[in-house]
Amino acid sequence: MKICLLGPAPPLRGGISHYNHQLALALADRHEVTLISFSRQYPTLLFPGRTQFDCNPSPPEFTAEAMLDSINPPSWFRAGRRIAEIAPDLVIAHWWNPFFGPSLGTTVRLARRRSRAGVIFICHNVVPHERFPWADGLTRFALDPGDAWLVHSETDRRDLVSLNLRGHTLLVPQPPGQGFGEPIDKEQAKSRLGLSGNTLLFFGLIRRYKGLPRLLEAMPLVLKKVNCTLLVVGEFYEGKDRCLTLISDLGLASNVRIIDRFVPDDEVSLYFSAADLVVLPYESATQSAIVPIAFAFERPVLATRVGGLPEAVRDGETGLLVEPRNPTALAEAIIRFFEESMEPRLRQHIAQQQRFSWTDLVRTLELAAESQPIRG
Repeated sequence: MKICLLGPAPPLRGGISHYNHQLALALADRHEVTLISFSRQYPTLLFPGRTQFDCNPSPPEFTAEAMLDSINPPSWFRAGRRIAEIAPDLVIAHWWNPFFGPSLGTTVRLARRRSRAGVIFICHNVVPHERFPWADGLTRFALDPGDAWLVHSETDRRDLVSLNLRGHTLLVPQPPGQGFGEPIDKEQAKSRLGLSGNTLLFFGLIRRYKGLPRLLEAMPLVLKKVNCTLLVVGEFYEGKDRCLTLISDLGLASNVRIIDRFVPDDEVSLYFSAADLVVLPYESATQSAIVPIAFAFERPVLATRVGGLPEAVRDGETGLLVEPRNPTALAEAIIRFFEESMEPRLRQHIAQQQRFSWTDLVRTLELAAESQPIRG
């Protein structure tokens, strides 16, 4: 098939960009693939980070055509015409935020009007993490041209059903985190980071819904029983002052290390290899790309029972689950993990679990494209 992928791609930063690039590589083994990306995702006033681009990118294995600007309508028409010129059999578009409703919805409609392509949306978040004006209307506008929608959590599936869209919803697990380098010996990784002993990892862009303050509040309880270091790795988008105040007020300066920057793909292995336990104290979620990355490095995950996280982390097998917004529960789980020496057993389960591969995802998309009637 001729397939067009529509969504962010390197050198744009972030998990969806990385996912899209890995999907392009997997599809290209069997199909003719073109990747249409954004020249700009967010206007500067709306972007909380330092830059939308990886400042030191490795040359991408699959080059995207960056032409879609979220706030420049003429670019939407250019992207739609470009997709029509490609004349794909299938368009696979990524969805994650209502802000992109006008640009993605218009582009897909134009592509459909000028071609006979089927359309499948991969929905990373059907509903945004934060409140957004006219979210339902913008989401419907963007997703309505689809023939099918693929999600990675039951939470997202229910949210899609509530939109009453015409078509089919596909629920599949997230494919494994790959493209982040090979694992490093744990003690060697810790040494390179200047660490020793028990190490917790909180990884990813830092936003309020991810619950880092709750984890910091849990640390004094943990340290009464277990000596450990919390490694916080990721650029702060929100809440940095609050977290720094908590670290100071709780006397955690010697047990919390913050690396406040975006981490490029070729450095990810170092941090996950150094970790004993990856912690996701999220207060809300549909899914998280951090879980498959952790499992790719055979690292157990402590997560909260929100959204799709309990679907990804099996309590007592591949990690531990606790209730959200509960520092005491987080502390008890961390203490239990170290005192009961749970890591070898959990890592064994992670290594043995049957994973949904990128090849499996490609086959799912192929079957969906073959079975969906294309709308006129």
